Amino acid sequence: MDTCIQKIREIAFRLLDKKEVEKVIGFSNGTIPMATSPITIASKQDTEKLVFNSTCGLNLANYIRQQKGKIAVIAKGCDSRNIVTHIIENQVKRDQIYVIGVPCKGMINKSKIRALFEDEILKFTEDGDTLTVESSLKKRKIK
Repeated sequence: MDTCIQKIREIAFRLLDKKEVEKVIGFSNGTIPMATSPITIASKQDTEKLVFNSTCGLNLANYIRQQKGKIAVIAKGCDSRNIVTHIIENQVKRDQIYVIGVPCKGMINKSKIRALFEDEILKFTEDGDTLTVESSLKKRKIK
């Protein structure tokens, strides 16, 4: 497993276990290849659902204003700047937020990848800087 994902899960588990936060906002695998979905978890067991990869482009800072109580949020650098703006504008209190920072090497361009295939993409995996994308007609490794 990717060490970033493992670390996110460990931190989320610890925060929920010690009741330092009530919920964690992060990403989970989507129902289709090259897709992730925002997820809010409140139990230690659900930390296994958390993922982070180059398809996690959504800014989770947009979800913190709607939350009550102490929450943790997974944030890329650009997202953390947005969290600061929410704090400055008094939309959330600083002591309400625990930021789980993640390194962002950039997000994939899903449209460009889809354009490389004539048919539907069936499988997508990421290993470091290499993406493996499969359809029923072909399999392609992309750097």
